[in-house]
Amino acid sequence: MNPFLSLDPDSRSDWADRANCKGKAFELFEYQEVDSPLAKDMKTKTRLQFNYTNFELAAEICIECPVFFECGEHATEDDKYWTVRQGEPPGRFSQEKEAYERKVKYKPSRRDGEDRICQRGHFVKGGGRCRECKKATNQRHRARLKAADGVE
Repeated sequence: MNPFLSLDPDSRSDWADRANCKGKAFELFEYQEVDSPLAKDMKTKTRLQFNYTNFELAAEICIECPVFFECGEHATEDDKYWTVRQGEPPGRFSQEKEAYERKVKYKPSRRDGEDRICQRGHFVKGGGRCRECKKATNQRHRARLKAADGVE
């Protein structure tokens, strides 16, 4: 959503004509969502980094803008949610970044001392790794190494 491509002539004032971002790639200032053509096939972490890099470049353009304050004053909530305004990243970026960080940080601990059942159905007293599965994995690994060396 580019505020400078508005079809309503009354919504645009002369301050927008004097903005440093006028004529620049609007993609730098817009949040790229999952379904955006620029972010197509990107994983969340990569897309967040892509957006962050764009917003850093946009902020450099904003910092020297002669209409820096007018940009913020005339911005709607939607503008602030989806686009860079006054060098600030969009609200949508902050929201998705926080959600991603919460998801990455939350990893249930397997070493918490609680008994559990492993994926293959073995009982593991005290939590942690399943010794039977670990032993089987190590045996398969050794067998592959021997086969690769040509030793049977």
